[in-house]
Amino acid sequence: MNTDNTINLIGRIRDKANKFLLKKLQELGLKNVAPSHGDILAVLFKYEEATMTEIAELIHRDRSTVTALVNKLIVLGYISSRKDPNDNRSSIICLTEKGKELKLGFKEISEELYMIEYKGISEEEKIVFRRILQKVYNNF
Repeated sequence: MNTDNTINLIGRIRDKANKFLLKKLQELGLKNVAPSHGDILAVLFKYEEATMTEIAELIHRDRSTVTALVNKLIVLGYISSRKDPNDNRSSIICLTEKGKELKLGFKEISEELYMIEYKGISEEEKIVFRRILQKVYNNF
């Protein structure tokens, strides 16, 4: 039996990163926003608007998960939804003014997370690390 604990370690890193993100979100006064909401907001910061299907594809989540996350952000007033005029079955999601105000804080949190993640790691090591993680991901 192989006793390699790499997958366990990756999970523990994810847990620590999520705790960091939750703490930083609370510092911004965002007690009802979870790290998983950040994925959706990041898409909208970049593209301004997107359909539910596009968001699901971009953040690698199933559509039902995205629907639940989007609905929560709508209730909180950070995003809005309207019917796609080209396809009545589809909704277009976009940021509200309240949601747009989050962009700077999210950028700062993202930069701080990146600095912590790669502290003491060279550019070459980052490239190798990402390449290996992608290979592990693709193996599944």
